[in-house]
Order: sequence, then C-alpha cells, then structure tokens
Amino acid sequence: MNLINSILLGIIQGFTEFLPISSSGHLVLGQYFLGIESPGILLEVVLHLGTLLSILLYYRHDIFMLIQGILKKRSESMDYAFMLIMATIPAVVVGLLFKTQLEFLFLPKFVPYMLLITGCFLVTTKFATESQKNMTMKIALLVGLSQVFAMLPGISRSGMTISLAIFLGIHRGDAAMFSFFMAIPVLLGAGILQLLEVGESAIQVWPSLVIGFLAAFISGYVVIKWLIKIISNQHFWKFSFYCIFVGLICIIVGVGG
Repeated sequence: MNLINSILLGIIQGFTEFLPISSSGHLVLGQYFLGIESPGILLEVVLHLGTLLSILLYYRHDIFMLIQGILKKRSESMDYAFMLIMATIPAVVVGLLFKTQLEFLFLPKFVPYMLLITGCFLVTTKFATESQKNMTMKIALLVGLSQVFAMLPGISRSGMTISLAIFLGIHRGDAAMFSFFMAIPVLLGAGILQLLEVGESAIQVWPSLVIGFLAAFISGYVVIKWLIKIISNQHFWKFSFYCIFVGLICIIVGVGG
C-alpha cells in the first residue's frame, strides 16, 4: 500500500466517519475499487484513531468541562458520564465476543445491502418531532444498542445513533455530541487492542499508516463542523438518498460478486 492510497483512504475515512454514510463501508468499497491490499483491519483502526483525534480536538472544551465536573463530583456531569458508559457497554461486549466473526463480514458484496439499511434508517429523522428532551439512562442504552449494528460495514455509526436519539426526542445538537462522545471509548479501546496485536509484517507499512492517520484527522476535523450545521438545519435525513443510491448502484454492477 503506497502513500497515495493511504492519503485517499484517510480522506475517505475522515469524511465518512462523521457523515452518516458509514466509514467502514466506504473503506471496504474504497479498497475494492482502488485495488488496495491493506494490512487487515489494522488500517481501519489507525484511520479511526485519526478521526478520534479530530473529535477530541473539536469537543475539547466540552470534554474538559465534563472531566472537571466529574472531578468535582457534580451530579449532572456524573450522570452524563454514567450514561456514556452504559451506552458504550453493548458495543464493547459484542466487539470482544465476536471480533473474529465481525472481521469476516468486511466484504464488498455485503456493504451495499447495509448501506440500504442505513439509508432507510436516516429517513426516519425527517419525521422526528422537534423536542428538547434531556438524555436519560433508557435513551442512552437504546442509542448504545444501536451502535452495535454499526459494527457491520455499511451501517453508519453516526447515522444509527444520531437518528435514534433524534427520533426519541433528543435535541439534534445534543444527539450529535452524545454520539461522538460515545465513539471515544469505543475507538480508543479498539485501537489499543488492535495495536497490541500488531505483527512484524504490519510494522513494515507504518509510514503509510501514519500518513493515513494524518489524512483522516485533518479531513475529519474539517467535516465535523459542517455536519453539526447540517444536523441543526434538519437536513440530516437527506444523506439517505446517497446511501440508497450507492447501495443500489453497487448491487446492480455486482460489487464483490
């Protein structure tokens, strides 16, 4: 895998991690159409770590305030942190128990059908009633369960979690922030576990991985602010057209068949 391919995949990851169109699905399709042989799931983990850094940078003030509130034992901050933990547990458990099985699903022929599911789910936000509900433990757990499905390539993590939170009455901006905060422990944990398993063959491609990491970080940071504006303007559901279009085209041309 050369540096150009790393940059291309990094940009794909950065743009699609936050947009509700599935970063994992686009990485699988990107590698398929570009004819790239990657070092297994390691590439995806490294690129996800790049977008994780963009989340930390964009929400640095909110994260600092949350940590400060936890240290001072403020009830609001403690409750929010506990809801994040509860929302994260389902994905962690499924990821640890079915890690090998999930890796076998990262095939081009599987992605288009999952994109169709993502597109249909996004449509629901068009019919969501504008509300100012606060996040509750029940809603947090439901949103966390929806994140489990995003482990399938083609199912958008941001699309599933933000859509469900909005549909359940959470303010759009709050739904987006909770979704991105949920990604922090999941992406960080997955990254650490995968990096601990790195073999000598993977070490040989570290220059490409570093370039991909930087490309994902920069493009992710650029996109995240744009997405927040889209969500606030209630245009989130329109990404369903893209997911359905790409899914149908890939099925018609027989991707991975």
